[in-house]
Amino acid sequence: MCRLFGLIANKKVDVKFSMLEAKEKFKNKAKDNPNGWGIGWYDENSEAKVEKYAESAFYSIRFDELVKEVKSKIIITHVRMASCGSSTLKKNAHPFIYKNWIFAHNGTVNLERIKTLLKEPYNLNFTSEPIDSEVYFRYLIQSIEEQKNIVEGIKKAVSEVTKDDYGANFIMSDGENLYGFCCGYSLYYLERDPKYPLSAASKETLALIEAKKLAGEKAVIIASEEITPKEENWVRLKNKDLLVVDKNLRIRKYNLF
Repeated sequence: MCRLFGLIANKKVDVKFSMLEAKEKFKNKAKDNPNGWGIGWYDENSEAKVEKYAESAFYSIRFDELVKEVKSKIIITHVRMASCGSSTLKKNAHPFIYKNWIFAHNGTVNLERIKTLLKEPYNLNFTSEPIDSEVYFRYLIQSIEEQKNIVEGIKKAVSEVTKDDYGANFIMSDGENLYGFCCGYSLYYLERDPKYPLSAASKETLALIEAKKLAGEKAVIIASEEITPKEENWVRLKNKDLLVVDKNLRIRKYNLF
């Protein structure tokens, strides 16, 4: 199954520690998810950007380079285990962009049924084959724009998608907020605030926290697994929970049904 990581911070940050240095560094998730990787972020003009490849992040020199290069207030990373579509096509790797949204998915949904629910323009100009994940993404955006409310739109879409017994985990962003939905697989979140000391943390994690404290950085992370297990205060979302984190790092949690 694919693995997800998303971060929203009060300042532009990198995710080098979480990707390459933490106890359960995200790069290691690519050992079992070798069919592509990608990183999405927002640039200095708040424009959505994605770079992705149809290769394992575990063996990718470019993955390490990009992790060190990208600095943003919002970053979404994905490693892929193909369950729908070709495993060798770059265009099938996540994240996906539509308008200024960035989206990454963990699981499998009913491609053909959800595709029939799409209207124009949401069913046009797919950037993948299309695979189920991008169709799910388009249906989410269609529902959000029809409902004219993000939470209600997400609720409408996932209520329909989860009529089938499939995995519907996702992390996505509109450039202002970070959204994480738990359905079928694990999803955790962490409020990383350096003003709260951690006695159980490793030297590496303590050094990270101290550096962030000096820089005045705070962040909320959403991930498929705890990146720093037993070191920081990770919270596991319940099935069907939607987590919304705004630009001020305020957290709202909804159990959608």
